[in-house]
Amino acid sequence: MSHLDDFAIPEEYKDLLTPIRDKQIELASEISLETRVSFSDIRIIAGLDVAFSKKDDLACAGISIIDSRSFEVLEEQVTFFKPRIPFIPTFLHYRESPGYHKILSQINEMPDVLIFDGNGIIHPFGIGIASQMGLEFDIPSFGIAKKLLLGEYDNRLNRGGFSDIVYKEKNLGIAFQSLAPPAKPIFVSPGHLIDFKAITNILRDFNLQQKYPSKLPLPLALANKLVKEKLKLGT
Repeated sequence: MSHLDDFAIPEEYKDLLTPIRDKQIELASEISLETRVSFSDIRIIAGLDVAFSKKDDLACAGISIIDSRSFEVLEEQVTFFKPRIPFIPTFLHYRESPGYHKILSQINEMPDVLIFDGNGIIHPFGIGIASQMGLEFDIPSFGIAKKLLLGEYDNRLNRGGFSDIVYKEKNLGIAFQSLAPPAKPIFVSPGHLIDFKAITNILRDFNLQQKYPSKLPLPLALANKLVKEKLKLGT
């Protein structure tokens, strides 16, 4: 199990990131897991992801917006930006949010739910990128990560199975076995204005109904593919 010392700010970034950490701690108390939308009312869902060049000097943020009932792609957008810092665990928002802010200002209609490639409350200070972006845009959001940042779960899962992710006796998220083992599960956590029940329903619905089996739910899988393709073309 990880400890807070594992997420200390690197010495060369302390002056820059200490105020960012203080802001995270301040904002964490504003995160709400009381859902604003019921599953039956959710129609438009967006996946958001960022891809980085090999030199880490260029990034492409992308969004794929789909109708969750027809699975029709309603809109896709990308934007390019320069990362402000290299990858430092727990500071994904500071690294990626400029791209997300720009792209969310370009879309035609704000979705009902945003799914981010990253964490929600699975974060040592309770405010990963999905939580902070949801708070900034006042919209239901959750995060999906392929690696577990902190916490423990029961890894004896069959396809379609869920396990609580627990850290310091608190449930922070769910491990979801979206593909049959030996594939690893995905690690899902609420961001803001959404509860575990709504998230579980969304994941289960996509997993059962999307045409092609995928580790990620369709909106995020499409966003992941989009940014990788566009970054390759852009560089």
